[in-house]
Amino acid sequence: MSQLADLDVWVVDASRLSVEEIRSIAERHKQENPNLSLIMADYLGLIEKPKADRNDLAIAHISGSLKAMAKDLKTPVISLSQLSRDVEKRPNKRPTNADLRDSGSIEQDADSIIMLYREAVYDENSSAAPFAEIIVTKNRFGSLGTVYQRFCNGHFVACDQDEARQICTASNAPAARGRRYAQGADV
Repeated sequence: MSQLADLDVWVVDASRLSVEEIRSIAERHKQENPNLSLIMADYLGLIEKPKADRNDLAIAHISGSLKAMAKDLKTPVISLSQLSRDVEKRPNKRPTNADLRDSGSIEQDADSIIMLYREAVYDENSSAAPFAEIIVTKNRFGSLGTVYQRFCNGHFVACDQDEARQICTASNAPAARGRRYAQGADV
């Protein structure tokens, strides 16, 4: 937290804001602080949904509006999203874009999609348990791949990429064959 104390960070801790209200706050803040460099929404499911017959249409409105806001304000927008529970039903639990809840519009609108995976969540005794996989499943401006970090006491710590890749792929070799994302990223 001491590192954050020196940063110019503004937090709006209001619940159930609509995407239009988020945009209004962001526009006002951008006028007052032209160097605004990032907008984050935690998380997509907590943004007030517009009236729609189907949930996927409401999510499409939200993701499209966040994308438009990013372009109009020339400021990146990061939004967190939940995964569907279907990921729990298959042997390889590494997330894919299809696992994003109401994923069609999120996948279409996002410039980048980054997923996190930790084998320890499913098997604490796995040789891959100390590692977290940061999986870039979509990147409009660069390459796809996986970056590995040690996960210690809730913190990501740099590690040897080749060693981590060997351990993580060996611990889940049968499931790794059907991956829908690229392996290996330049770090």
